Amino acid sequence: MTLAHSTIRTNQEEGWQELQAVLQSGILDKAPNLRRFLEYVAERYFAGKTDQVKEYSIAVEALHRPAQFDPQSDTIVRVTAHGLREKLERYYAREGADHPLQIRLPAGKYELQFEPKKQALMAPAGPVDTLPALEEPVRNVPRTSRRVRMILAGVAVAGAAVLMLLGSSYLRHRQPGVPAKPESLVPVAGTGGGPGPAEPAGTAQDRTIRIRFGAASNSYVDVAGQTWSADQYCKGGSTFSHPNRDIQGTDDLPLFLNGRQGKFQCKIPAPPGSYQLLLLFADTEGDKEGAGQVVLSINDTLTAALDIVDEASGDDTVVGKVYPGIHPMSDGAIHLDFISDAAFVNAVEITRSGSDAMQPLRMLAGPAVFRDDQGNSWYPERFFQGGRRTFHPDNLPKVANSRLFEWERYGHFHYLIPVVADKEYRVRLYFSEGWFGSSNGGPGGTGSRVFDVYCNGATLLKDFDISRDQKSGAAVITVDRVKPTAHGMLELYFTPVKNYPLINAIEVEPEG
Repeated sequence: MTLAHSTIRTNQEEGWQELQAVLQSGILDKAPNLRRFLEYVAERYFAGKTDQVKEYSIAVEALHRPAQFDPQSDTIVRVTAHGLREKLERYYAREGADHPLQIRLPAGKYELQFEPKKQALMAPAGPVDTLPALEEPVRNVPRTSRRVRMILAGVAVAGAAVLMLLGSSYLRHRQPGVPAKPESLVPVAGTGGGPGPAEPAGTAQDRTIRIRFGAASNSYVDVAGQTWSADQYCKGGSTFSHPNRDIQGTDDLPLFLNGRQGKFQCKIPAPPGSYQLLLLFADTEGDKEGAGQVVLSINDTLTAALDIVDEASGDDTVVGKVYPGIHPMSDGAIHLDFISDAAFVNAVEITRSGSDAMQPLRMLAGPAVFRDDQGNSWYPERFFQGGRRTFHPDNLPKVANSRLFEWERYGHFHYLIPVVADKEYRVRLYFSEGWFGSSNGGPGGTGSRVFDVYCNGATLLKDFDISRDQKSGAAVITVDRVKPTAHGMLELYFTPVKNYPLINAIEVEPEG
């Protein structure tokens, strides 16, 4: 898709030139959908037709979705908007940092804004959000990634701008892979996703407390549409910010570029009940293994010391730690006390649960949310390292809950999934072969993709071939009695035998 330059009024010329700078920078060369999205909304902006830009029009006219596109079951527009915001944020933090004009895509809108850099630096990020009441749903907000509070520069949207869009083919990069042994997937009459459409999180059932630590005074809406409140319940220590770091294992970079460190205490108010704490870390100091330990207590009970770099086998990698069965103390708060000099934390997720056992973990291999026909919510993947991701909504298997297979991670990759130590888990792996075989319009078939899956050194799958065993185009493998490491990790490694491994979704449930 190419934008043609027409006669543009002088006060629009700078915006046009900035758009061309972004398009020619190379940041979107490997992201054709993001480029199409930007070109489409830019064309409407300069033509003064922003009122015509809707989720449906973007999907059909820019992203080549069919006329039957349903935004309730297909999240491609929100996913693409999230990706574009992230690219623009990164561009203006790096090579575009000295540009006098910056392009923004506000959260919840599909209308570009061209903002002078001086205003961008001085404009407030937004009001300080207090923690929402636990009994109320988090706002159902389209997925976004970073701070986007923008001021429209004095650019008059009038005039004679005529921009032309030339279609370009949709690129979908796929790598070879193999089939697997399926289990109880129920075929359905069509290729749709069944009764559980993809949707943003923040439903009435979501009573989770989410807090991002650090000096940022604004809340953050993550890729799943969930709101993380600003750091407001802690004292002591100091805040830190390490911008321009690339963090593995997350689609929500802003959660891990800031945090609180040192000796500090947090009192987080919570109604009576049982909660599961998920503490999130990413060491961005560049420390070596053993350089420092995070020692903390929860409700005056000391936990095992953590070496985040050692856990992640390096820095700039997301590490999670799970603590179920946490109850507020007599003052109605959950107490977190970080008591070592080297302690730090980036974010915490406190989930209301019906028991003291660890809650099941369900995640897709992409930045999407899905509710299956059993009412279970599947969230964007975390804790991944390596590999690449692809999105193939037009080639779903003919099974119930087929949208579990929309996203795929492939290549050389592994996951470090946090669980409770000294327990056993049921691990369920979801696979669909969408590349090899005549039914996929590709070469090969059975035997074209073969790989092994290991967990903590134990073999879960050996010489696994999706095409050989899948039913109706998909395979689900369940492995019982999987044991974590002594530090409470399920280290899932996908190792190629022939061509690259892949995974579509992962489910982990405690046993016993």
